[in-house]
Amino acid sequence: MDRTSAILACGVTIFLCGAIRNRTRLTLERAGITVIPWLTGTDRQVLEGFLCGGLAELAMPGVAV
Repeated sequence: MDRTSAILACGVTIFLCGAIRNRTRLTLERAGITVIPWLTGTDRQVLEGFLCGGLAELAMPGVAV
């Protein structure tokens, strides 16, 4: 099973990530998953940013979240 299939099989609804290929992003979005890419930080920082509405602070330089 490839990564994209594994993500879909897990019942993911929101996918927080750093870099992601356009093809993978489109596949996930077509499956109904919200993709929030181009984030930087530790897993804990990203999760806290998501839960507290602070993802903009974790966006990679030049990217708007």
